[in-house]
Amino acid sequence: MNIQKINNWFEKRADGIIKNRWLIIVTSIVLVGIAFMGLPKVEMESSWDGYFLEGDPMLVKTDEFKEIFGNDEFVAILTECDNTFSKESLELIRELSNELMDSLAYAEKITSLTDIEFMTGTEYGMQIEQIVPDVIPSDPALLDSIRQKVYSKPNIARKLVSKDGRLSWILLKLRTFPKDSVWKQTSNIGPDMLTGQQTEHIISKEKYSAISPRATGMPYLSTKKQHFFAKEMGRVMGLAILLAIVVLAFATKSIRGVLFPLLTSIAAVVMLYGLTGHIGYKIDSSMTSIPVILAFAIAIAYNIHLFSYFKKQFTFHGKRKVAVKEAVTELGWPILFSALTTMSALLTFLVIPMKPLRFVGIGTASCVLFTLLMVLFLVPALLSFGKDKEPHPVIRQKGGCWLDRQMSKLGDFVLGHSKSIIVISVLVAVFLAIGMTKVESAFDIEKTMGRKIPYVNNLLEICETELGSLYSYDVLIEFKDNDEAKKPENLKKLEEASAFVESLELTKRTTSILDIIKDLSQTLNENNDAYYAIPDNENQVAQMLLLYENAGGTESEYWIDYDYKRLRLMVELKSYNSGTAEKELAQVTTEVQNLFPNASITSVGSIPQFTTMMQYVVDGQLQSFALALIIIAILLMVVFGSARIGLIGLIPNIAPALAVGGVMGWLGIPLDMMTATIIPMILGLAVDDTIHFINHGHLEFSRSSNYKDAINKSFRVVGVALVLSTITISANFLVYTTSVALSFVNLGMLAIVGMVAALLADLFITPVLFQWFKIFGRENKETVNNTIC
Repeated sequence: MNIQKINNWFEKRADGIIKNRWLIIVTSIVLVGIAFMGLPKVEMESSWDGYFLEGDPMLVKTDEFKEIFGNDEFVAILTECDNTFSKESLELIRELSNELMDSLAYAEKITSLTDIEFMTGTEYGMQIEQIVPDVIPSDPALLDSIRQKVYSKPNIARKLVSKDGRLSWILLKLRTFPKDSVWKQTSNIGPDMLTGQQTEHIISKEKYSAISPRATGMPYLSTKKQHFFAKEMGRVMGLAILLAIVVLAFATKSIRGVLFPLLTSIAAVVMLYGLTGHIGYKIDSSMTSIPVILAFAIAIAYNIHLFSYFKKQFTFHGKRKVAVKEAVTELGWPILFSALTTMSALLTFLVIPMKPLRFVGIGTASCVLFTLLMVLFLVPALLSFGKDKEPHPVIRQKGGCWLDRQMSKLGDFVLGHSKSIIVISVLVAVFLAIGMTKVESAFDIEKTMGRKIPYVNNLLEICETELGSLYSYDVLIEFKDNDEAKKPENLKKLEEASAFVESLELTKRTTSILDIIKDLSQTLNENNDAYYAIPDNENQVAQMLLLYENAGGTESEYWIDYDYKRLRLMVELKSYNSGTAEKELAQVTTEVQNLFPNASITSVGSIPQFTTMMQYVVDGQLQSFALALIIIAILLMVVFGSARIGLIGLIPNIAPALAVGGVMGWLGIPLDMMTATIIPMILGLAVDDTIHFINHGHLEFSRSSNYKDAINKSFRVVGVALVLSTITISANFLVYTTSVALSFVNLGMLAIVGMVAALLADLFITPVLFQWFKIFGRENKETVNNTIC
């Protein structure tokens, strides 16, 4: 590859940019303006169903389940007061239950102390009545009779009221949410988000403060999550921008050096999300920060490289347009090549079959592309405005500023201690590699998000109570023939399955048709506890279910289908760790399949979905990283025309991946949706520095045919930009460690580790590899002797 010819081509492009600078500026403003109009149209994805690609097996199973039993999502309210069985408390619980049922757009059925199917025996069989009468008494004796009635059936009490009577549980089943094409015709808020907002509005009313209602359930949690991340992202990004301004001002000592990185990063982000809004693509709220972070980092890196070289040349000779032309000529190719390799690395996210991570790949790659266009066209056009000035005599005489000279000394030090550097690097690499083996794939809401987040702390506190649960999943048992589901032998097997599931670490409780059938059996036998069991006679079971339906019972339709072909077992969890959940789901599937060898067993719901997601994340992250390395190696080989150069240039780019993975392992930071994005993202940033160093080293070697001289000049010319860009980007990531969200803290810390590792690799390992392997060919003996002399 002839670097000089490529630079000559960019020199001609620089002439065109300067001549057409007004056209470039106006075109940029128009494009950003059009994109800006799409920002109000951006939609956030909150349902986990939206994480999967169309046709994904998990999504297909979930849709099949919903067609039979309806929506698997729910809203739950935990109330707390001194005495749930007081007149005031019961009235508030009833009023709250009624308002939830009447005001939530997708409410289907409420279950609470004041609204539950309570079966009692009669001389003709049984009837369904309310535990709490329509007119709630004030007489203590009558209120105590309500309490006694509730606790007379422990299977009901354990799900609705705590043993001490202070807590009560309200469960609201929801109708199946309509498809996007349906609800978008009348609203711009998704059904799940609307449900969460309506729930928050109701429980926040002052009139309910006496029973301290707190909500959970996926629609409510999704709403709180989106609100938190929108607010936290704004705060963190605001601080990041302020800190970046300070660091850029210190690094560049120029107003333009501060404004241009901010301008290009903001423009790139506006163009990405504006385009996303125009095409109607939904984005997961927790993933919106990743493209913004990368756009900011890339804009800083590219601008510092371009601006540093421009400022250096402008200081030498004082001619502005000439300096712009020289900067584009010298740095146009390495910036373009850096962008291409970075985009290639980021697009490897597309191998992961999950919408949020695919968006990260497409979104971040798009931001790199938009930033590249801005830096190569708009920034030079803006830099060309202004007056020429007199050359700086001192800098011209000394051949650069103080930092340039220090970088030159560092180059001498690295070449003089090459063996020690490699030995230390190998030892550190081994230590980090051991750490990588300790990385666990897991999502634990407390470890990943942290209790400092209000909605997370509220959720965890609810789950730690006697009644509250975290998430839920369903086990669907489908028989080959109708009426199989109501056979006593199958119901007793379901009882075994329930007992097994309840013995697991994460399980809070289970719910199924067994609760209704056992209650029926006890009620029809004078409420004798001995009859709280599954009858042995199939006809007896059928008659009880018929009697239940004739009495107006409707709860059974949520647990057994109309054809008596399918059984549903709902499992509520008291805590969640994706690693533990994956093991337990596998155990449950195996155990239930053994109990029902001729039936089809399926696990659906938020937990199987999220567990499947984590499997995708782990497998996809490994594939993404491996594919990114292969693509970068191939690009380096093709561009530099040598497999040897490509492979050697790849070595320092493994450093940030080793550093990030090693730190995660040694510090116990789990691999989750957020941390999975770190290594490919840092790899994309790290390769930029390597390309700049290799490219300039190649250029200087072609001029001098001397490695020591080429490396020394590379340190002097691009070394400063590498250091300044790393400091500025790391300072930007440092702000994320101030967040209350552990996911942001981990993101910031690991990004800094990766950036610093990449810089150290390029300053200490890359030059040594240059010299040891003579990657650009043999030296000219005459120039070597002149350098020694």
